[in-house]
Amino acid sequence: MIIENKRIMVIGGTGALGTALTDRWCNNNDILVFSRNEHKQEDMKRRYPNVLYRVGDVKDKGSMLRTMYEFKPEIIVNTAAMKTVWVAQDNPYETILTNIVGHQYLIDCVRECRHQIETLMFISTDKACSPVNVYGMSKGIAEQMYVNFAKEQKDIKVALCRYGNVLDSTGSLIPVFKDIVERGAKSLPITNFDMTRFLITLDEAIDLIEWSYEYIHSHGRIVVPKLQSMRIIDFAKAIAKSLGKEDIKFHKIPIRNGEKLHEEMISSIEYQRVSEINEKYLMIGYERNNEDYDHTPLNSEFYVMNSDEAYDFLVKKGVL
Repeated sequence: MIIENKRIMVIGGTGALGTALTDRWCNNNDILVFSRNEHKQEDMKRRYPNVLYRVGDVKDKGSMLRTMYEFKPEIIVNTAAMKTVWVAQDNPYETILTNIVGHQYLIDCVRECRHQIETLMFISTDKACSPVNVYGMSKGIAEQMYVNFAKEQKDIKVALCRYGNVLDSTGSLIPVFKDIVERGAKSLPITNFDMTRFLITLDEAIDLIEWSYEYIHSHGRIVVPKLQSMRIIDFAKAIAKSLGKEDIKFHKIPIRNGEKLHEEMISSIEYQRVSEINEKYLMIGYERNNEDYDHTPLNSEFYVMNSDEAYDFLVKKGVL
């Protein structure tokens, strides 16, 4: 699906996802990148000189509102977040300001500028499902705020996307593990040998966003991709193998504050409101479709690739 001839405001646009969205859309649309990182904006200006840039923060309602009145976006995609689990855990107040209050400010601005905006898109995370940490709780609350906003009006389409760990995003384990191996380490740290995660590439994440934009019935619903999961130790083995270090050892370190052993994309309770759209996507709606309280959750523990499949998967995705 190609989005064309639209005025698109990408909030948090200097992050990995925001940059990738800009890269895909900038040739066919008018793009404005809104972020608080002026240094990354300068870097992006050299790569995307035809894109507009504004320094601002989701915690500053006035800066968002001024930018909307000036730019008159038709589509707004909010990728801004405090997203590192243990950082959010140690800084709950700042996380609430960015991941909850900032979203309420955005919704308020969209209400005020509703005559020009066609679509508002929110990017969530599997950590919002059955959350156990500050980051997941904040994203879960934000999900409900967007759902409520969608239910109260029909003029603006509200699309929500929930997915797993992005392979090639800021903070990805790939550069971390590669750096440790390339520095000559004899052993890689693994928090738990059974830990699993759902994985998605930036391109797949954008495909999901574009599909949610196009599919009219996604209004106010949470669109979830069907993903396989991987053990973190198999992920690390694949990176070591790609660097010719298959003999590297692994050692356990404690699970970080706020981390889960396994992640859920859809909880057993949410399955009462799930519709299967196609072979790639599921959708969580407002109302129950069934009374299936006992449905197995979409949990990373149950969809795990083996070691060979994990390596082939990462090669195929072009991240090794």
